[in-house]
Amino acid sequence: MWRGMKSVMEFDPKDSQQKTESKWLEWNRHKSAVADKAVPNAEQTQAYLRKYDMV
Repeated sequence: MWRGMKSVMEFDPKDSQQKTESKWLEWNRHKSAVADKAVPNAEQTQAYLRKYDMV
């Protein structure tokens, strides 16, 4: 669905603080040189979903 996106990080509200911190550390170790400038904001995401009738 996210064309061109290089990385995604998923959070679970049930995760402990320690688990969340370990996810951040793991993500930072594998972060690409491209960065996350291609990640859309909320309005762009909504427009994309409407465009492809995914809402």
